Amino acid sequence: MSTARKGFYYKRLKAAGVTFERHYRDYTTDELKDAHDVAVENGLLEAPTDEELAEVEHRARPVTSLEDPPPLPPLPEEGPGPMAARPDPKELAGQRQNTKAPDDVIRVDEQGRQWLQEEVRKPAYPKPRGRRVLRYDDPGTVKKTVKQGDYTETFEVAGDPKNATPSQIKITLPSYQVGMYRDPRYPFKVVCYNGVEGFDRQEVERYYGGAELVDPICKRMYVENVLCYDMRSVIRAINTEFRQQRLAGTIR
Repeated sequence: MSTARKGFYYKRLKAAGVTFERHYRDYTTDELKDAHDVAVENGLLEAPTDEELAEVEHRARPVTSLEDPPPLPPLPEEGPGPMAARPDPKELAGQRQNTKAPDDVIRVDEQGRQWLQEEVRKPAYPKPRGRRVLRYDDPGTVKKTVKQGDYTETFEVAGDPKNATPSQIKITLPSYQVGMYRDPRYPFKVVCYNGVEGFDRQEVERYYGGAELVDPICKRMYVENVLCYDMRSVIRAINTEFRQQRLAGTIR
């Protein structure tokens, strides 16, 4: 049985207030399932819904080796033209902030990697940063006085929108940013900066069904200022589970 089923039973038992004598990794899926069934029979837990069972079965699909990763999502069919293979040397950190969806591909390089965010390194010498300008209509404020008994209070409230004046806010962008891309060889998004790479933390934890269910072999690391998972340890953990399931006859 997969890690997804094991985590499903463990989470439901933990939410019901069940006290565990051993660590999560020391239990088998069958042991947690038996304890879960007993809790349902005794009324401590409600039986899982069909939607919950369908979701866990979807996540419990057989683990595949990273030597045969799932295909990447297709590129958008429409666009202004062919995507560039090389990064724009004039790219500024934060330049695309709030202008694209997080998973929108901005370019595809010669190796087939789909870049979601360009890597912009810290400059070796002081350079001007980019600035984002937000324009809005400022109605100003007016003072309103409220008197109740012996007490008098004065408040500032928004003015009349008809008398609003054009205004703007200037936001200084960061001096650097990490790069993010999807590689056909891996099932997780890769975060990179200055030659250091790691798997996206949220995608790895979503794959295992939660942060507490991630295999202890998987080690955390920082790619500049972003917390990620070490790529080698994650690949080793998934391939190990794949081999164990093949030897157990769960998959072929």
